[in-house]
Amino acid sequence: MYKYSFDFSDIDKLRAYFRSELDPDGIGDRIYFPPEIGEGYLSYYKISPEVYLLLNNYRANTDIEYYRQPIEEKDIILHFRKYALDHELEKDQIISTYSDSYTPGNMRCMDARRGEQVFITKGAEVKSTMIVLKSSYTQPYFMKNNDMAAKVDRYIRYSHQHINKFYLSYKQSKLFDQIVQPEVNRVENYLYFISRGIRLLETFWKDVLRWETESNPFNINSSQVGNIYKVSNYLEGNVKEPFIGVDQLAAMAHMSRTNFFNMFKEIHNQTPLEFFNNKRLEFSYNMIIGDRMSIREVMDTLHYSNSSKFRKAFFNKFNMYPDINI
Repeated sequence: MYKYSFDFSDIDKLRAYFRSELDPDGIGDRIYFPPEIGEGYLSYYKISPEVYLLLNNYRANTDIEYYRQPIEEKDIILHFRKYALDHELEKDQIISTYSDSYTPGNMRCMDARRGEQVFITKGAEVKSTMIVLKSSYTQPYFMKNNDMAAKVDRYIRYSHQHINKFYLSYKQSKLFDQIVQPEVNRVENYLYFISRGIRLLETFWKDVLRWETESNPFNINSSQVGNIYKVSNYLEGNVKEPFIGVDQLAAMAHMSRTNFFNMFKEIHNQTPLEFFNNKRLEFSYNMIIGDRMSIREVMDTLHYSNSSKFRKAFFNKFNMYPDINI
Protein backbone atom coordinates (compact mmCIF):
# COMPACT_ATOMS: atom_id res chain seq x y z
CA MET A 1 0.00 0.00 0.00
CA TYR A 2 1.21 3.49 -0.88
CA LYS A 3 0.58 6.18 1.75
CA TYR A 4 0.41 9.95 1.36
CA SER A 5 -0.07 12.60 4.04
CA PHE A 6 -0.91 16.22 3.22
CA ASP A 7 -3.25 19.11 3.89
CA PHE A 8 -5.02 21.74 1.76
CA SER A 9 -3.56 24.84 3.41
CA ASP A 10 -1.24 25.77 0.51
CA ILE A 11 -1.93 24.59 -3.05
CA ASP A 12 1.61 25.31 -4.24
CA LYS A 13 3.06 23.05 -1.53
CA LEU A 14 0.39 20.44 -2.30
CA ARG A 15 1.25 20.46 -6.00
CA ALA A 16 4.98 20.26 -5.26
CA TYR A 17 4.42 17.38 -2.83
CA PHE A 18 2.51 15.17 -5.27
CA ARG A 19 4.81 16.15 -8.12
CA SER A 20 7.78 14.88 -6.12
CA GLU A 21 5.93 11.71 -5.08
CA LEU A 22 4.38 10.77 -8.43
CA ASP A 23 5.77 12.66 -11.40
CA PRO A 24 9.08 14.42 -10.62
CA ASP A 25 9.97 14.83 -14.30
CA GLY A 26 6.57 16.23 -15.31
CA ILE A 27 6.23 19.82 -16.47
CA GLY A 28 2.53 20.30 -17.38
CA ASP A 29 -0.58 21.00 -15.32
CA ARG A 30 -1.22 17.30 -14.87
CA ILE A 31 0.67 15.15 -12.39
CA TYR A 32 0.66 11.61 -13.77
CA PHE A 33 0.79 8.46 -11.65
CA PRO A 34 3.63 6.01 -12.23
CA PRO A 35 2.24 2.71 -13.63
CA GLU A 36 2.79 0.75 -10.42
CA ILE A 37 0.51 3.15 -8.52
CA GLY A 38 -2.16 4.15 -11.01
CA GLU A 39 -3.26 5.21 -14.48
CA GLY A 40 -4.32 8.83 -14.76
CA TYR A 41 -3.48 12.12 -13.15
CA LEU A 42 -4.04 14.83 -10.56
CA SER A 43 -4.33 18.55 -11.36
CA TYR A 44 -4.30 21.63 -9.13
CA TYR A 45 -5.45 25.12 -10.11
CA LYS A 46 -5.87 28.46 -8.38
CA ILE A 47 -9.23 30.01 -9.09
CA SER A 48 -7.89 32.86 -6.96
CA PRO A 49 -5.18 33.09 -4.30
CA GLU A 50 -7.82 31.97 -1.77
CA VAL A 51 -9.87 29.46 -3.82
CA TYR A 52 -8.35 26.21 -5.10
CA LEU A 53 -9.59 23.68 -7.65
CA LEU A 54 -8.29 20.11 -7.27
CA LEU A 55 -8.90 17.39 -9.86
CA ASN A 56 -8.59 13.59 -9.55
CA ASN A 57 -8.95 11.32 -12.56
CA TYR A 58 -7.23 7.94 -12.26
CA ARG A 59 -7.53 4.19 -11.81
CA ALA A 60 -5.60 2.76 -8.86
CA ASN A 61 -3.22 -0.08 -9.69
CA THR A 62 -2.54 -0.74 -6.01
CA ASP A 63 -4.04 0.05 -2.61
CA ILE A 64 -3.58 3.69 -1.67
CA GLU A 65 -4.09 5.46 1.66
CA TYR A 66 -4.47 9.23 1.84
CA TYR A 67 -4.39 11.12 5.12
CA ARG A 68 -5.66 14.68 4.84
CA GLN A 69 -4.40 16.38 7.94
CA PRO A 70 -6.70 18.81 9.78
CA ILE A 71 -5.68 22.45 9.84
CA GLU A 72 -6.50 25.22 12.30
CA GLU A 73 -8.11 27.52 9.74
CA LYS A 74 -11.84 27.10 9.09
CA ASP A 75 -11.46 26.42 5.38
CA ILE A 76 -14.37 24.85 3.52
CA ILE A 77 -13.86 21.83 1.24
CA LEU A 78 -16.45 21.00 -1.43
CA HIS A 79 -16.01 17.49 -2.80
CA PHE A 80 -17.89 16.61 -6.01
CA ARG A 81 -17.42 13.01 -7.09
CA LYS A 82 -18.77 10.20 -9.25
CA TYR A 83 -17.48 7.28 -7.25
CA ALA A 84 -18.73 5.89 -3.96
CA LEU A 85 -17.13 6.08 -0.52
CA ASP A 86 -18.30 4.43 2.68
CA HIS A 87 -17.83 6.86 5.57
CA GLU A 88 -17.42 6.48 9.32
CA LEU A 89 -17.36 9.62 11.43
CA GLU A 90 -14.95 9.84 14.33
CA LYS A 91 -14.33 12.73 16.66
CA ASP A 92 -11.30 14.16 14.90
CA GLN A 93 -11.56 12.76 11.39
CA ILE A 94 -13.59 10.95 8.74
CA ILE A 95 -12.68 7.38 7.77
CA SER A 96 -13.55 6.93 4.08
CA THR A 97 -13.23 3.68 2.11
CA TYR A 98 -13.73 3.16 -1.62
CA SER A 99 -16.93 1.28 -2.37
CA ASP A 100 -18.29 -0.55 -5.42
CA SER A 101 -21.75 0.90 -4.71
CA TYR A 102 -23.46 2.64 -7.60
CA THR A 103 -23.65 6.43 -7.48
CA PRO A 104 -24.60 8.90 -10.21
CA GLY A 105 -22.47 11.46 -8.38
CA ASN A 106 -22.75 13.40 -5.15
CA MET A 107 -21.27 16.31 -3.24
CA ARG A 108 -20.23 16.71 0.35
CA CYS A 109 -19.15 19.80 2.24
CA MET A 110 -16.39 19.54 4.85
CA ASP A 111 -14.69 21.68 7.46
CA ALA A 112 -10.91 21.50 6.92
CA ARG A 113 -10.43 21.50 10.70
CA ARG A 114 -11.55 17.85 10.62
CA GLY A 115 -9.05 15.49 9.00
CA GLU A 116 -9.82 12.51 6.80
CA GLN A 117 -8.30 9.09 6.20
CA VAL A 118 -9.20 7.72 2.75
CA PHE A 119 -8.60 4.15 1.58
CA ILE A 120 -8.59 3.61 -2.20
CA THR A 121 -8.49 -0.05 -3.20
CA LYS A 122 -6.70 -1.55 -6.18
CA GLY A 123 -8.84 -1.23 -9.31
CA ALA A 124 -10.79 1.76 -7.99
CA GLU A 125 -11.87 4.39 -10.53
CA VAL A 126 -11.54 7.81 -8.92
CA LYS A 127 -13.09 10.82 -10.64
CA SER A 128 -13.64 13.88 -8.50
CA THR A 129 -13.10 17.57 -8.21
CA MET A 130 -12.62 19.49 -4.99
CA ILE A 131 -12.93 23.21 -4.36
CA VAL A 132 -11.20 24.63 -1.30
CA LEU A 133 -12.45 27.95 0.07
CA LYS A 134 -9.88 29.50 2.37
CA SER A 135 -11.23 31.14 5.53
CA SER A 136 -9.63 34.40 4.41
CA TYR A 137 -12.01 34.24 1.43
CA THR A 138 -15.22 33.46 3.31
CA GLN A 139 -14.71 35.17 6.68
CA PRO A 140 -15.11 38.81 5.53
CA TYR A 141 -18.40 37.91 3.86
CA PHE A 142 -19.65 35.86 6.82
CA MET A 143 -18.88 38.72 9.20
CA LYS A 144 -21.32 40.85 7.22
CA ASN A 145 -23.88 38.08 6.81
CA ASN A 146 -24.34 35.95 9.94
CA ASP A 147 -27.33 34.16 8.43
CA MET A 148 -25.24 32.85 5.53
CA ALA A 149 -22.49 31.71 7.93
CA ALA A 150 -25.08 29.80 9.98
CA LYS A 151 -26.52 28.20 6.84
CA VAL A 152 -23.10 27.02 5.66
CA ASP A 153 -22.27 25.60 9.10
CA ARG A 154 -25.56 23.72 9.10
CA TYR A 155 -24.94 22.59 5.53
CA ILE A 156 -21.55 21.13 6.53
CA ARG A 157 -23.03 19.38 9.55
CA TYR A 158 -25.85 17.77 7.60
CA SER A 159 -23.52 16.91 4.73
CA HIS A 160 -21.62 14.69 7.17
CA GLN A 161 -24.74 13.13 8.64
CA HIS A 162 -26.26 12.39 5.22
CA ILE A 163 -22.99 12.07 3.36
CA ASN A 164 -24.20 9.59 0.72
CA LYS A 165 -27.53 11.25 -0.07
CA PHE A 166 -26.62 14.65 -1.48
CA TYR A 167 -26.62 14.00 -5.22
CA LEU A 168 -25.34 16.32 -7.91
CA SER A 169 -27.89 18.51 -9.64
CA TYR A 170 -28.15 18.45 -13.42
CA LYS A 171 -25.99 21.56 -13.80
CA GLN A 172 -23.40 20.30 -11.31
CA SER A 173 -23.21 16.96 -13.09
CA LYS A 174 -22.62 18.60 -16.49
CA LEU A 175 -19.93 20.94 -15.12
CA PHE A 176 -18.30 18.02 -13.30
CA ASP A 177 -18.08 16.03 -16.55
CA GLN A 178 -16.60 19.03 -18.39
CA ILE A 179 -13.91 19.41 -15.72
CA VAL A 180 -13.02 15.77 -15.11
CA GLN A 181 -13.60 14.45 -18.64
CA PRO A 182 -13.21 17.40 -21.03
CA GLU A 183 -13.88 16.79 -24.70
CA VAL A 184 -10.70 15.69 -26.43
CA ASN A 185 -11.21 18.13 -29.30
CA ARG A 186 -11.32 21.16 -26.99
CA VAL A 187 -8.25 23.20 -26.20
CA GLU A 188 -7.55 22.40 -22.56
CA ASN A 189 -5.91 25.22 -20.69
CA TYR A 190 -5.85 26.96 -17.35
CA LEU A 191 -8.83 29.23 -18.10
CA TYR A 192 -10.96 26.30 -19.27
CA PHE A 193 -10.82 24.64 -15.86
CA ILE A 194 -10.96 27.87 -13.88
CA SER A 195 -14.13 29.06 -15.62
CA ARG A 196 -15.91 25.77 -15.01
CA GLY A 197 -14.67 25.64 -11.42
CA ILE A 198 -16.17 29.09 -10.82
CA ARG A 199 -19.51 27.98 -12.29
CA LEU A 200 -19.47 24.83 -10.17
CA LEU A 201 -18.75 26.93 -7.08
CA GLU A 202 -21.67 29.18 -8.01
CA THR A 203 -24.06 26.20 -7.89
CA PHE A 204 -23.00 25.53 -4.29
CA TRP A 205 -23.78 29.07 -3.13
CA LYS A 206 -27.13 28.97 -4.89
CA ASP A 207 -27.96 25.67 -3.17
CA VAL A 208 -27.17 27.21 0.22
CA LEU A 209 -29.24 30.31 -0.52
CA ARG A 210 -32.22 28.20 -1.58
CA TRP A 211 -32.05 26.03 1.51
CA GLU A 212 -35.10 27.00 3.56
CA THR A 213 -35.03 24.15 6.09
CA GLU A 214 -32.34 21.91 7.49
CA SER A 215 -33.54 18.71 5.86
CA ASN A 216 -34.49 19.85 2.34
CA PRO A 217 -31.21 19.15 0.48
CA PHE A 218 -30.99 15.65 1.90
CA ASN A 219 -34.54 14.37 1.35
CA ILE A 220 -33.40 12.26 -1.58
CA ASN A 221 -34.19 8.62 -2.21
CA SER A 222 -30.81 7.36 -3.43
CA SER A 223 -32.22 4.14 -4.90
CA GLN A 224 -34.72 6.11 -6.99
CA VAL A 225 -31.96 8.44 -8.23
CA GLY A 226 -30.00 5.37 -9.31
CA ASN A 227 -33.07 3.99 -11.12
CA ILE A 228 -33.53 7.27 -12.99
CA TYR A 229 -29.96 7.06 -14.28
CA LYS A 230 -30.46 3.44 -15.28
CA VAL A 231 -33.49 4.50 -17.34
CA SER A 232 -31.61 7.39 -18.96
CA ASN A 233 -28.74 5.02 -19.78
CA TYR A 234 -31.29 2.68 -21.35
CA LEU A 235 -32.71 5.52 -23.48
CA GLU A 236 -29.24 6.58 -24.58
CA GLY A 237 -28.38 3.01 -25.57
CA ASN A 238 -31.61 2.46 -27.53
CA VAL A 239 -31.87 5.52 -29.76
CA LYS A 240 -32.39 3.26 -32.78
CA GLU A 241 -35.63 1.97 -31.26
CA PRO A 242 -38.92 3.88 -30.98
CA PHE A 243 -39.59 5.75 -27.72
CA ILE A 244 -41.39 3.26 -25.48
CA GLY A 245 -43.39 5.78 -23.45
CA VAL A 246 -43.29 7.25 -19.95
CA ASP A 247 -45.48 4.54 -18.38
CA GLN A 248 -43.10 1.76 -19.37
CA LEU A 249 -40.05 3.78 -18.32
CA ALA A 250 -41.64 4.46 -14.93
CA ALA A 251 -42.24 0.73 -14.52
CA MET A 252 -38.56 0.09 -15.33
CA ALA A 253 -37.65 2.53 -12.55
CA HIS A 254 -40.16 0.92 -10.13
CA MET A 255 -41.78 4.32 -9.58
CA SER A 256 -45.17 5.88 -10.12
CA ARG A 257 -45.59 7.73 -13.41
CA THR A 258 -45.84 11.15 -11.75
CA ASN A 259 -42.91 10.63 -9.38
CA PHE A 260 -40.74 9.23 -12.17
CA PHE A 261 -41.57 12.05 -14.58
CA ASN A 262 -40.91 14.80 -12.01
CA MET A 263 -37.68 13.28 -10.71
CA PHE A 264 -36.38 12.57 -14.22
CA LYS A 265 -36.94 16.22 -15.18
CA GLU A 266 -35.33 17.46 -11.98
CA ILE A 267 -32.19 15.35 -12.57
CA HIS A 268 -31.81 15.79 -16.34
CA ASN A 269 -33.50 19.18 -16.81
CA GLN A 270 -35.55 17.55 -19.60
CA THR A 271 -38.60 15.33 -19.89
CA PRO A 272 -37.89 11.67 -20.80
CA LEU A 273 -39.05 12.31 -24.38
CA GLU A 274 -36.92 15.46 -24.70
CA PHE A 275 -33.93 13.53 -23.35
CA PHE A 276 -34.50 10.70 -25.84
CA ASN A 277 -34.95 13.07 -28.79
CA ASN A 278 -31.77 14.98 -27.90
CA LYS A 279 -29.76 11.77 -27.68
CA ARG A 280 -31.24 10.67 -30.99
CA LEU A 281 -30.22 13.98 -32.59
CA GLU A 282 -26.69 13.65 -31.20
CA PHE A 283 -26.52 10.15 -32.69
CA SER A 284 -27.77 11.45 -36.03
CA TYR A 285 -25.07 14.15 -35.99
CA ASN A 286 -22.36 11.50 -35.59
CA MET A 287 -23.87 9.42 -38.39
CA ILE A 288 -24.11 12.36 -40.82
CA ILE A 289 -20.97 14.33 -39.97
CA GLY A 290 -18.75 11.48 -38.77
CA ASP A 291 -19.88 8.46 -40.77
CA ARG A 292 -20.99 10.48 -43.85
CA MET A 293 -24.31 8.66 -44.04
CA SER A 294 -27.17 10.05 -46.12
CA ILE A 295 -30.09 11.78 -44.46
CA ARG A 296 -32.42 9.06 -45.70
CA GLU A 297 -30.26 6.34 -44.13
CA VAL A 298 -30.18 8.24 -40.86
CA MET A 299 -33.92 8.82 -40.85
CA ASP A 300 -34.61 5.16 -41.55
CA THR A 301 -32.17 4.01 -38.86
CA LEU A 302 -33.55 6.34 -36.19
CA HIS A 303 -37.23 6.13 -37.18
CA TYR A 304 -37.69 9.72 -38.35
CA SER A 305 -40.73 9.96 -40.64
CA ASN A 306 -40.80 13.68 -41.51
CA SER A 307 -37.68 15.12 -43.17
CA SER A 308 -38.66 18.77 -42.64
CA LYS A 309 -39.23 18.23 -38.91
CA PHE A 310 -35.94 16.34 -38.65
CA ARG A 311 -34.00 19.10 -40.43
CA LYS A 312 -35.62 21.77 -38.22
CA ALA A 313 -34.83 19.87 -35.02
CA PHE A 314 -31.26 19.28 -36.22
CA PHE A 315 -30.83 23.01 -36.92
CA ASN A 316 -32.31 24.02 -33.55
CA LYS A 317 -29.83 21.82 -31.71
CA PHE A 318 -26.65 22.28 -33.77
CA ASN A 319 -27.29 25.63 -35.50
CA MET A 320 -26.75 24.00 -38.87
CA TYR A 321 -28.78 21.96 -41.33
CA PRO A 322 -27.76 18.41 -42.23
CA ASP A 323 -26.12 18.38 -45.64
CA ILE A 324 -28.85 17.29 -48.06
CA ASN A 325 -26.23 16.62 -50.75
CA ILE A 326 -24.57 13.80 -48.85
